Amino acid sequence: IAETVAADLESLGNMVVIGREAVASALGAGALASPDAAAATRLGRDLGAGWVVTGGYQRVGQRLRITARLVDVRTGVVAETLIADGTLDEIFALQDRIVAGLMMTTTTGVSGTRMPTFAVAPTVAGGSGDNGDAPTGGVGAGNVGTGGGGALARAGRGTVSGGIVLPGLDVADRAGRDPRDGPGAGGAVARGGAPAAAPAVSAGILTGRPSVTAIRANVPPTVDGQLDDAIWQRATRITEFVQISPVEGAPATENTEVWVVFDSTHLYFGMHAHYSNPGMVRANRVDRDRASFSDDTISIYLDTFLDQQRAFVFTLNGYGVQGDSLMGSGRGGGGFRGGSSGVPRGDRSWDVLFDSGGTLVEDGWTAEMAIPFKSLRYPSNDTHRWGFQIARSIRGKDETVVWAPVSRDISGFLPQMGLLDGLRGLSTSRNLEIQPTVTAIQAGSLDRSTGGFDQERQPEGGVNLKYGVTSNLVLDFTYNPDFSQIESDRPQIEVNRRFPLFFSELRPFFLEGQEVFDVRGPVNFIHTRTIVDPRYGAKLTGKVGKATLGVLIANDEAPGKVDATDRAFGRTANVLIGRARYDLYSESHIGAIVTDREFLDSYSRLVGVDGRFRLNPTTSADFMAVTSQNRALDGTESSGPMFDLGLRHNGRNLGYSISGYSLDPEFDTEVGFVRRRDIRRASSSVSYRWWPESWIINWGPSLSYSKNWNFDDVLEDESTQIRLNASFAKNIRFNGSVRREMERFGGINFFKNRYSLGGNVNTSRAVSFGGSFNWGEQVRFSGTPFLGDSTSGNMFMSLRPFSRLQASLNMRTSRLIDPRDQTEVFDVKIFRTQTTYQFTDRLLLRNILEYNTFNRTFGANLLVTYRVNSGSVFYIGYDDRYKQGHLIFDDDDEPLFFTTDFERTNRAFFMKISYLFRY
Repeated sequence: IAETVAADLESLGNMVVIGREAVASALGAGALASPDAAAATRLGRDLGAGWVVTGGYQRVGQRLRITARLVDVRTGVVAETLIADGTLDEIFALQDRIVAGLMMTTTTGVSGTRMPTFAVAPTVAGGSGDNGDAPTGGVGAGNVGTGGGGALARAGRGTVSGGIVLPGLDVADRAGRDPRDGPGAGGAVARGGAPAAAPAVSAGILTGRPSVTAIRANVPPTVDGQLDDAIWQRATRITEFVQISPVEGAPATENTEVWVVFDSTHLYFGMHAHYSNPGMVRANRVDRDRASFSDDTISIYLDTFLDQQRAFVFTLNGYGVQGDSLMGSGRGGGGFRGGSSGVPRGDRSWDVLFDSGGTLVEDGWTAEMAIPFKSLRYPSNDTHRWGFQIARSIRGKDETVVWAPVSRDISGFLPQMGLLDGLRGLSTSRNLEIQPTVTAIQAGSLDRSTGGFDQERQPEGGVNLKYGVTSNLVLDFTYNPDFSQIESDRPQIEVNRRFPLFFSELRPFFLEGQEVFDVRGPVNFIHTRTIVDPRYGAKLTGKVGKATLGVLIANDEAPGKVDATDRAFGRTANVLIGRARYDLYSESHIGAIVTDREFLDSYSRLVGVDGRFRLNPTTSADFMAVTSQNRALDGTESSGPMFDLGLRHNGRNLGYSISGYSLDPEFDTEVGFVRRRDIRRASSSVSYRWWPESWIINWGPSLSYSKNWNFDDVLEDESTQIRLNASFAKNIRFNGSVRREMERFGGINFFKNRYSLGGNVNTSRAVSFGGSFNWGEQVRFSGTPFLGDSTSGNMFMSLRPFSRLQASLNMRTSRLIDPRDQTEVFDVKIFRTQTTYQFTDRLLLRNILEYNTFNRTFGANLLVTYRVNSGSVFYIGYDDRYKQGHLIFDDDDEPLFFTTDFERTNRAFFMKISYLFRY
């Protein structure tokens, strides 16, 4: 084949074919056997060629396929992929067709060039013999490598365009097999794709990691999950996957195929998740961002700045249900620690537009995804190289597999990604999104002075605006925003609490982009729930060079909603939050934070610096220094510093940490959440984990010790804990701990022994369950504190009887007994059930029921959701709250009802509609 193609090209007289010796010399010893488009481009430029031809062949019995790829050295893209199929008897005709196709492409593509120059580089086909021959009934494959003489090149190992590569097998056994047949089985070739395998070069910490080059699509695929578009025949194809768990580094037990192409506006992925036993598939029709909790998924990770600081995550299940999240480096490297066996998902509150489709097929499921470049942030370059990873979760086997191998010897997920190369000519149009929102609420509440039921209507309209100032800098603005919450705070037990409870932010405007303002420390320096009722808000977030920037301003009307005689009536508070972070190297940065809240003559200001440094693949150090200044409405001023230092090591087996912080008694911020002040804390921990990777996946003990002093050097707390964790096959987890504690309260030192057991089981697709149980001694926080006997726990069960119906049941409990007379001080149980039925991909019905045995309260919530995409959604719902009548008191603290029947305290009908326009 090589002799004939080279001779035919040379005989045409209008082009030069570079000799074999020159090509071999340029490639050098140890060169890649199967050069991708980037490597072929470099080869062509070294040789002064305008085109590089790579190719291969496959033989199955008497059937023969010849494949050739034509790389345009000027642009670095694959200009054409030619495939000729036939029998061995037709080999000469097949060769002529390949040559004719090459000539047609170069003739139309080199106008004005007098004599194009070809360098024909070898591409390995992974044959079973040096000449590509194979035993009868097997598969033969070899190289097509033509130079001046065009002799057939030495056979090697790799992939061939049009072939199917099976992970975990010797390459000689892979060509021509269909993953649906399972490892070791022969079969016909199902779908093609350009080869995708090469180590990354000049990629910083990712140098030497797996790399793929995406090809450009002339015609985009129809995103319906069917994989029947012609572009997938020539798309870059990825088939090599290895396990993170249960057996790190072992070949995946199920085959996976992923294709990737792009055009100027979108990045496209095709996926085929194969199963040797299709009955193992876990796929449910659920709402957006819910599939990753219990379903088999494939996730795409994109580190668009190639700095190992942040990655965009896009996830699909077998029905094409979307999930998206934003994963930062943080402590432990994107949430992945050396002892972890899973893949981090990141912050699920991040929502963007992208298209997807999925369908169940005979041997598993297929899916397609189209990610608009407008939904991403990336540098304003002509060419792009992005950090890239693919992860697949197989729940039935408790197995997680990845394309770029991940080792527990390295703490961090982002530094272990691969590389996506070849992206160029991306659209430079600015992203403009306009999202009008209309909310209508009819709310009623019990008037405790009259016993009547007051009602009011609250119709409101607002608008959100998003503008891409550049491809990596985004401006968000909102006026009269809708900050209503579709889902209320999850119930927490508030009885016998020494410190205030923390409730997470649930409002969309503040959730989006919150990772930019995320500063980890002993204090929540930025807690946007302190901005209660904003009139308007604006954010500017993005990255310029190595600097990540974020600025947020908001005008809060809540402080002015007081009695008309108060001087604060009608006045608003102004809030400013600023964050800057400069990336030093992989997972390392220095940063600064500024917050300010101004109201009348009062203010609350905070300024600080922080840093994180990756010392080696498993060890990191971090620091923080912050100070606050406050002036109250009465003119009282206060100020105080906070310092934090830490050293952490997370390896495959050994983990340890040493940290300490101090929080001044006068430290405060009205923009954040401070649980406790006047504290100096020192803590340390050490853990060890074994990995048998059999019926027990991993297990190991940990020991932690901590002490807290106040600023008067009085010991407030001391704790020693021994803990055991174990993970078993079939998705079973177990943990237990023993703690010895000293807690000082009310001037008394209380010594306590505490014990806990917990675990969960997720073996079945239809049901999973788990919980934790704690018992021992506990302080009664009251005016006359004492040490009581405490039990507390949390139990849950999830039911999935069929793909459209999901139900979860949860119970939280806490009980305290006074050992002096065995009287019950309190007994709290909170029951919560949530049931969801997904009628279509867009329409769902959700019901939540809650009951608190201590407060004797009952709540019911019904919500209908019609979701077009992440920004266009319609909600209509009903919420009802009840309490036992004899526990409802009037303004004089007298019972309002003399009955144990439930009386309504609150009721609301609500409707919300928002529609996202993107330009």
